[in-house]
Amino acid sequence: MRYIFLLVFAFTTQITAIQATERSGFSVRKDVAQYKGSDYANVIQVERNIPLEKAFEIAENNPDIDYFVYMKGCQMVLEIPPDVQFNPNNDPFELASNIDFIYDSGELGSGYCRVFGHGDVVFFKEAGIWLGSAPGLADTYFKTK
Repeated sequence: MRYIFLLVFAFTTQITAIQATERSGFSVRKDVAQYKGSDYANVIQVERNIPLEKAFEIAENNPDIDYFVYMKGCQMVLEIPPDVQFNPNNDPFELASNIDFIYDSGELGSGYCRVFGHGDVVFFKEAGIWLGSAPGLADTYFKTK
């Protein structure tokens, strides 16, 4: 019974995701997010743990939003590279935290990171767009003009 429930849940989630990516007025670039080296100065709004449908509604109702990144994976940790100038006082949405983390290579690291969980959404204006790969973690949705 447990496996049947999980199977139905997974199927329903997939159907919802397929329908959402075909939303009128938006195009999608799968498996990309704002690059970790970006200064994130073009952020308009941040929402945590919301469904994709709510993200579409927010974007539709705010003319300042040009695109948004929706976190579809479990967790995405974007370390701020050491060569990037970062001042925590210039982080009005408090997206960065000073934490310990593990690089993909397995090596330990420490420093400022932006941590996002499933259902987190960051809304952006187009000026300052800088996308990087995020396979299985995030999709970027653009308003069609």
